[in-house]
Amino acid sequence: MVSIVDRYLEHARIFYFQNGGSHTFLLASADWMPRNFDRRIEIAFPVTDPRLQAKVKDFLELQLADTVKGWWMQPDGNYVRSLNKDLPGLRFQERFYEILQAENRSSAAEDVAID
Repeated sequence: MVSIVDRYLEHARIFYFQNGGSHTFLLASADWMPRNFDRRIEIAFPVTDPRLQAKVKDFLELQLADTVKGWWMQPDGNYVRSLNKDLPGLRFQERFYEILQAENRSSAAEDVAID
């Protein structure tokens, strides 16, 4: 598990399971801590649309590639900084923000072309 502590507070709850070549993606509301299981109702739901599955997988892979702000949980529950120090610096939140801006520009250009 990776935790990204950066400028924006975000808690993506993506579960990706792969078994025998098939895969399952789940998104969840859950902040899976004991206090929340006792005081809340939490859900997880499948992502079934292949296009959305591809986007979710890209999002997850980008988070896992964070070499600047990523912290990896160890088997004992402690966290250590990203284990990918040999890779160039990648900061998930900055890169994701750039992607969203590019998508927004593209969408705006399409809207202008339609009008």
